[in-house]
Amino acid sequence: MSRILISSVTSSPTPQAGQSSRSSGNFSTDTLPANTINFQWEITPFGGDDPNSISFIVAQDVSGGSDPTIFKGVVNGKYTDVYQNRSLYIANPNGATANFVVSVYAITR
Repeated sequence: MSRILISSVTSSPTPQAGQSSRSSGNFSTDTLPANTINFQWEITPFGGDDPNSISFIVAQDVSGGSDPTIFKGVVNGKYTDVYQNRSLYIANPNGATANFVVSVYAITR
């Protein structure tokens, strides 16, 4: 199995101005390597936060509609199913006091 970086995004520790839960810009998981079987999520804090104490949800940005939650309870090192989309974002972060980077890796066979 291989682990290939497919996307990364910086999230704030709280929702962005004017947003109820969104804490990052959009990122894409639309283009994947062949034989991708899972995603793995990695958190890298900018400050002194423990990456293993941070959690969040991943939501899909729907223009003019309600944004569905795609993954709940995402934590450092978590494996999830594959979800291809070009308009995902981080929301409802917990446990962070400073910005952090979320990296999404494709796990391939």
